[in-house]
This record gives sequence, structure tokens and C-alpha cells, in this order.
Amino acid sequence: MGVIELVEYGEPVLVSMPESIAAGLQATGLVEVIPDRRAGFWTIRPQGKVGAVAVDSFEVRVAPKVSINRIIFLLGYTVEGLKWQQEAVEMDSDIDVAHIMAEVFLRSTGSALKAGLLQGYSVKQEALHVVRGRVLIDEQLKQRPGSWLPIEVSYDDFTADIAENQLLLAAIDRLMRNPRIPKSVRRRLAAMKIQFADVSRLVPGTALPTWVPTRLNKHYQNALRLASIILAASSFEQRRGDLRISGLVLDMPKIFEDFLTKALEESIIKLWPGSCVRGQFRSFLDDSCEIPMRPDVVWLSGSGDPLAVIDAKYKYEKVSGFPNADFYQVLSYAVSMGLNSGHLVYAKGSEIERVHSISRAGVKISTHTINLDSKPAVLLAEVQELARRIGTQYCIPKVVS
Repeated sequence: MGVIELVEYGEPVLVSMPESIAAGLQATGLVEVIPDRRAGFWTIRPQGKVGAVAVDSFEVRVAPKVSINRIIFLLGYTVEGLKWQQEAVEMDSDIDVAHIMAEVFLRSTGSALKAGLLQGYSVKQEALHVVRGRVLIDEQLKQRPGSWLPIEVSYDDFTADIAENQLLLAAIDRLMRNPRIPKSVRRRLAAMKIQFADVSRLVPGTALPTWVPTRLNKHYQNALRLASIILAASSFEQRRGDLRISGLVLDMPKIFEDFLTKALEESIIKLWPGSCVRGQFRSFLDDSCEIPMRPDVVWLSGSGDPLAVIDAKYKYEKVSGFPNADFYQVLSYAVSMGLNSGHLVYAKGSEIERVHSISRAGVKISTHTINLDSKPAVLLAEVQELARRIGTQYCIPKVVS
């Protein structure tokens, strides 16, 4: 049917397509699909998500407004432990999100595999003709009453077929099946996949295996966290009836929120040792705790008292200024926590930063902007200056220069 090219938060397009295709496209979450008054026509509206999805032969791509290289930086910064976020990671501007994820994953996994596949102990349960490990008497009686061979046993096997390798293999398979991955990249993924010949594939529809960060898998952890992004709900492959749906979608507001939380936490701890930052802080608006709230970022004192509440907003402001609903939201956060101020942080805003006073509530709301198109070092300096301004406003002592 063709390819629809869009830009996040850009102009919608009117498209003719079957209802089944429209429903499948809506299910991906990449865009909003709205039926038109004319039968068979649909308005496709880009939101805050970027990526590419294919519903049978119908494909939609949503390009990010920020640069490809900046997305790599933001993803790298929020995946805890990645060390390459400060490096000059330059890629062609015309590649899409799926290609980005494949390139970043190849880099991180290639580094993890330099010393070979990680091995560990895995519990195996098998029927053998020799005794190995522990004999499972109950299982033997249930499976083979009156017979002693083969013997049901359980034992620890030192193998490469462990959760960590299974997750990496699953991510490789997922990327290789993505139609937006170039053939040259798929060949590199296929070459890497050869190393996982002794690793079993995960069964579709089952829960992903769990892994625990340890000293032994430390060199794997960056790649595993990237694999978790690829295998999460934002990266999918499914069927709806006779339709095949595939693609990769990145939630830019969530990526921005995670970056801001992480960067603010590092800046605040550096400037105000002893305090801490919590993302998605659980709180309630009412005294009976029936109206839950989840502020994006809350700055807490060493004793756990809220010092500041900050809401991350990855969206371009409207012509007349920032959306009013954002102010209502952060006002409720501040009031519920007994704070006299709240903060809204926007990505790449051109609006002049200012303070709005709500005297009857005794609250001031400050708006801030940071430019995601800045180079990484400059961007982090902006966040640190933001933390300093917020802390100075609250007159929090023990500032470290």
C-alpha cells in the first residue's frame, strides 16, 4: 500500500485504508488513527512516539524532531552503566529508530562478547540412564511406576544456555526480523548470532527469564539493559487475525523523563550530598489516599521530606505558551506535598522561562526549558544549572562548589 512518512507532533495525514489495517496500526501505539466522515478514510496523527511499524504491506514511519545522535545519547544515558554516552556517536541523519537500536545493540553486545559467551550454572531436569545430581523419586514414580530406567534426575549444569544469553539471542532475533533493519546490519547480527549456537530460543508468549546483576555478568549488563528495551512492549511482533504487525516504537516523552530524572539525580547528589531524587514518586492528592499521583521527579531530603517537585514535559509548546493543563498538574503535586512551588521542565522550548504565582494557593510554578539539540556536555551542564537554580530557590544548605 505504500509508506507514510510523518514527524513526531507534526501534521496529520488523511489516508484510505481498510478498517482492519487501521485497527492494527492503532494497536501499535505509534500514531493515533481517527476515522474520517468518509467511509474508508482515516486520519493518522503523530504523537510523542517515533519509529516505524508495518501492518502487512502498509508502513508508517515517524521521524524524531531531535537529531538521531541525540536519541542515542538519551538512550545511553538512561540505560544505567553505559560508558559511551559522552563519546561522539555520529550516525547518518537519514536512518530511522530501528536502525539506531540495532547499531547501538551491536556495539554494546559486541563489547560484551569479546571474552566469549558468559557461562553459568543452570538447573537441568532430565531422564538419564545414569545417576547425575539428585534423583527425583516423586517424579520417577509419577512418570515410570515400577521402572528404574531411565532415571528422573536434577543437576546443575555449567553451560552457556543461561538467562543472560537467552535474552541477547532473543533481541538479535527480534532485530533481524524487523523489516526496517538494513541488510548490511542484519548480516552483522547474523554473524553475531553464530556465537549463540548452544543457547536455546525463548518460547513466544512466555515470560522473559530473569537475571540478577553480579560481578560475573558485569560486562554483560549494558547489553542486557538494551536487550530489555528491544524486547519490551515498545518493540513488538504480533498477529491480529490474518494481519502481521511488526515494528519498533520509542516513547520520546518517557525517554526524556528518564533522562531528566537520571541527570537531575546525579547533579543534585553532587551539589547537595545526602539528598536524593525519586522518579515516579508515589503520593496522594487527598487525605484519605484515594487519589493517587505519580510526579515525574521528586527531590527528597536525607530524612525523606519532599524539597521540590519537578514534572518533565517532552512536547513543543503551543503558540501562546505552555499548555495550561501542565500547570494544573504540577500545582496539584505541590499542594499535596505541602510545597510552596513546583517546576515544569520542557524539552527544546523557545518560550521565555518565567514564574507564575498562585497566591490563593500559596504556590509558585516555574517553567524551565532545556535544549536537547545541545551537545551532550552542554546538555548535562544545562541540567546541572537547573538543579542549582532550584536548590538556590529553596535555600538548601551545604552546596558543594
